Amino acid sequence: MPIIACGINHRTAPVALREKAMFAQDKLALYLHDLMVNESISEAVLLSTCNRSELYCDYDDPDKLVDWFCRQHQLSREELEPAMYIYHQQEAVQHIMRVACGLDSMVLGESQILGQMKEAFSESCAAGTVGTLFNRLFQHVFGVAKDIRHSTAIGACPVSVSSAAVNFLKQTVGDAIQEASVLLLGAGMTMELVLRHLLPHRPKQVAIVNRSLNQAEELAKKYHCPAVQFAQLSQALSDADILLTATGSTLPIVTQSMLCHRRKPVFIIDIAVPRDVEPEAAELPQVNLYSIDDLKAMIQQNKRGREHAADKAEEVIKQRSADYMHWLTSLDLVATTIRAYRNQIETLCDAELAKSLRQLHRGDDPVQVLTSFAYALTKKLLHAPSVQLRQAGSEGRLEILHLAQKLFAIPELTPDA
Repeated sequence: MPIIACGINHRTAPVALREKAMFAQDKLALYLHDLMVNESISEAVLLSTCNRSELYCDYDDPDKLVDWFCRQHQLSREELEPAMYIYHQQEAVQHIMRVACGLDSMVLGESQILGQMKEAFSESCAAGTVGTLFNRLFQHVFGVAKDIRHSTAIGACPVSVSSAAVNFLKQTVGDAIQEASVLLLGAGMTMELVLRHLLPHRPKQVAIVNRSLNQAEELAKKYHCPAVQFAQLSQALSDADILLTATGSTLPIVTQSMLCHRRKPVFIIDIAVPRDVEPEAAELPQVNLYSIDDLKAMIQQNKRGREHAADKAEEVIKQRSADYMHWLTSLDLVATTIRAYRNQIETLCDAELAKSLRQLHRGDDPVQVLTSFAYALTKKLLHAPSVQLRQAGSEGRLEILHLAQKLFAIPELTPDA
């Protein structure tokens, strides 16, 4: 049962490539169905976030998976393959565990990825691409993530992309933030986290704009700031000194043309993937545009102090991934043993049956033939186990005798019985 984990992430691919290789959340079932039909994959889970697009599956031809990635996103191998990584068996299991625990995140120890992985697993279950192998694997992974979260300090004082964006903003503009009008584009969890970190810096004004006005109003009411209708985005942009954006749009929302008539400078931090702001907007002299990848240096600085916890987590993952592979190997061994034993029994039965049929064809008494058949087959079935049990008894290996009682469902016997 080969296990493969493959994909791209923030370590191997810039945001310009990651946004091209994202799997749309509302189409995960279609991607998974394509894997089952065209690639003959029976179990698979797809995970796609702003920092990674990964496929976990049971497959023995990773080269074809690269082609599949390219087809889904209309990318060439030359563009995608250098950024792709492929892990096999225990390395794949370890990678999945590291992702779930936040050890492979841009923000070390962040917890949001675990929820995203659980959602991806749920979507894959609904699509029918999770069986015994991956159900056991991901339950094991979620258990490991929970244990590490409680037994190490990996999640202590976590830094998030949202907090890093606000810290980056504060470092860049300084106290000018208190005189700035800030526009927030988006109203999801990421933007709520931005708000939590932004408001203590006391900006002059904060407004929220979102495609769904109800969602924007709900978030705005919670944090006592105004909501803006999406149709008024252009006007809101012209009034803003700072723009922070994080939506789930697959296409840019803020274009170069929407900013080209500005006279005063605007500071933009776009932490969405795919990006919400056209990269060409950075060509305008009055626009200071930063993406999620520009926050990496700050996030790296905040990792200090958690390396020891990360090392402890890596040790746990190494052991728990080995435990899973041991279970997987034993599963294969059990299945192989059962098949071999079944074939052995069927061979004995076929031999005795052929003998009995010959006796019936020559006119022997059917009752005598059936009686002989049952006796001979029973004797042959019992021969090998009886020899092994007698040998185990003579060697004092009582554990084999107890195991045989369980294996053959024999009631526990006393020596006098």
